[in-house]
Amino acid sequence: MSAIKKFYKEECQLHMIGLEHQKPSDFYLSVWQTTRSAVPLLIWRTLLFLTALGIIITSITFYLLSPVSVGYWFIYLTHWGLLLMLLSTGFAVGVSARCYFYGPISTEYSLPWYVKTYWVLYNISVPLAFLITVFYWTILYDANFLEEMNRGLDIAIHGINSLVMFLLLASSAHSTRLVHLAHPLILAAIYVIFGVIYFVAGGTDPYGNPYVYPVVDWTKPGTACLVIFITLILLFCLHLVTMGLAAIRTSLANKILRPSETVNADEDLALRNRGVSNV
Repeated sequence: MSAIKKFYKEECQLHMIGLEHQKPSDFYLSVWQTTRSAVPLLIWRTLLFLTALGIIITSITFYLLSPVSVGYWFIYLTHWGLLLMLLSTGFAVGVSARCYFYGPISTEYSLPWYVKTYWVLYNISVPLAFLITVFYWTILYDANFLEEMNRGLDIAIHGINSLVMFLLLASSAHSTRLVHLAHPLILAAIYVIFGVIYFVAGGTDPYGNPYVYPVVDWTKPGTACLVIFITLILLFCLHLVTMGLAAIRTSLANKILRPSETVNADEDLALRNRGVSNV
């Protein structure tokens, strides 16, 4: 019980909402690294970004080739999640590239805006990807519901999204904090408000139904509110899962890597010299 109290005491400090971190190298060096080079994580994150970009291009292309207006692509939470996945992996690449070309991040005053932006996007997109996958395979798949214009793509997207975000999580070094639950909850609130406005404005799904998802039908507000409440509870649980996975990742890395090989980056030293490889 004392351990639980200690955990919540450490994790529920208000200053953590401010997105400050004492070790900025955690944002551009992988927990699995034994060097100070920004190159390994830069390459890995670039591959994840290109994967996310390829998924979105493929999905939109199927809409463009179908008789359904591509505008409907933007009403689904899955596609919001794909866009956030693209942004989070894109900013991850940007942070790594910035450190590779210009050296370590300065935290004389606070973390730079682009690092904080990446962190917020990461905090939203990881549990959101897990939520979308769980929601699809437990509810929408059995209902024969399609968000994509191709069944195979529909199935693939609702698994690949979580895989990409898990790989981003597994290769990172920074933690996920309990107070950062606010970030995915804000996104969830925005999507719920969008859904209500869309319904009131007479919006429909591609087949003319007065809803985006059949389980969130605002012509039945009681059922819709219950589904949303359960989904928010699930999102909270998946945020805790994200925290647990990050903790397990760090613990495994510390056990697998010998202490003498663990990265202890000096934040003031350059990561590379011009004309000299730092790999």
